[in-house]
Amino acid sequence: MTSLSLPIHLPPPNLDGKGLRIGIVVARYNWTVTGAMLALAYDELLRLNVDPQQIQVHSVPGSFELATLARGMLVSARYDALLCLGCVMKGATRHDVVVSDAAAQGIQRVALDSGTPIIFGVICAENQQQAEERIERATECARAAVEMARSLQCLHANAQAS
Repeated sequence: MTSLSLPIHLPPPNLDGKGLRIGIVVARYNWTVTGAMLALAYDELLRLNVDPQQIQVHSVPGSFELATLARGMLVSARYDALLCLGCVMKGATRHDVVVSDAAAQGIQRVALDSGTPIIFGVICAENQQQAEERIERATECARAAVEMARSLQCLHANAQAS
């Protein structure tokens, strides 16, 4: 394999959450995992300078319902980004495939229709151990929410300036 040298330099992401309004939708199903994810994501948002009064948290029964409440939040208020946190584990039937696919497609549809970044923080795991090993991904989701909000703000500002 050869190394590819790019003629461009990518700037570091803007992870300053000051002034951003962030919404979090968390599924209560598999709460031992999703509750831990919520705590980590919330703490990371605070570390990124998001004002705690600008973080709105709502819960839904399970991952299937995440997109519906995300859409409802965007209809009722302005958010710079949303995080959807859930956990779907494999069971004896294919129910996990149906739920995880529906969650992913629903969240993506709401994001594209609204133009608001929605971070897909749904763990799709074979078992409890795999799910627990991925809880820390919630911090990455929080950073992605801030980065995407800032990136879209920059695009909008550049469009208005030209």
